[in-house]
Amino acid sequence: MTWTDASADPKANGANCYNCHEIDRKEISYGTIGPSLWNYGKLRGVKDVADPNTAAIVQYTWGKLWNSKAYSACSNMPRFGHMKLLNEDQLRHVMALLLDPKSPVNQ
Repeated sequence: MTWTDASADPKANGANCYNCHEIDRKEISYGTIGPSLWNYGKLRGVKDVADPNTAAIVQYTWGKLWNSKAYSACSNMPRFGHMKLLNEDQLRHVMALLLDPKSPVNQ
């Protein structure tokens, strides 16, 4: 999805992070508007999502996905949760992709 997409059917939507972010070093085509998400959790020290030291990273990541404008009013990132572009279950999957040490993003 991009920031201009309608949110009529959130079940059919996907985050499509590649529009703006690098997720894997092996990819040759990705957007450069947003920062690289490659090793997102690994670079932030996430070893176990149950670790209390991880709470701040989890809260920030959830907040940024839910409503990016709360962190930066001029953000180009879609407000996935706030605008109902993705439902909570879909957002949990994106969180797992970014933070789970076993995720391909963090390998």
